[in-house]
Amino acid sequence: MAETLSQRYARFYAPLALLTFALAFAPLFDDVVEYDARGQVEMRAHYGTVFDMANTGGGGAAVIGIVLLFTLVGCLAAVAFGARGPALPGTCAALAALIALMLIAKPGTGTPTPHLSGFGAVGLALAVATVVIGGAHAVHLALRRE
Repeated sequence: MAETLSQRYARFYAPLALLTFALAFAPLFDDVVEYDARGQVEMRAHYGTVFDMANTGGGGAAVIGIVLLFTLVGCLAAVAFGARGPALPGTCAALAALIALMLIAKPGTGTPTPHLSGFGAVGLALAVATVVIGGAHAVHLALRRE
């Protein structure tokens, strides 16, 4: 019975893994441009991809994000082939929740904080979807075991 349940959930994990991996190469935040009283550009901040952010001086949070992202992609790929227990789907949900928290809190971006780009909004939606699917799958497997 757990095999059939995991097979039903598995069809969601491979697309989530591919889309999450692809978003690593897209800019997550819009550029920030501030103007002075005369209308001249006072400050410009370019964020780029998560790899670009990790390559800057204050890129520690981006490095943590890269580790979380690739760990999540690996877990999603593993659970796409089936999960016998609730641990792996629960891990996917926890990692996605941390990524969603990082996208909302925007650590290491400085002041003023940038807005999420379209890709960033998609990343946040994917993270929330992964939390819901992984959490539901983990709970479903845990209840089946009892």
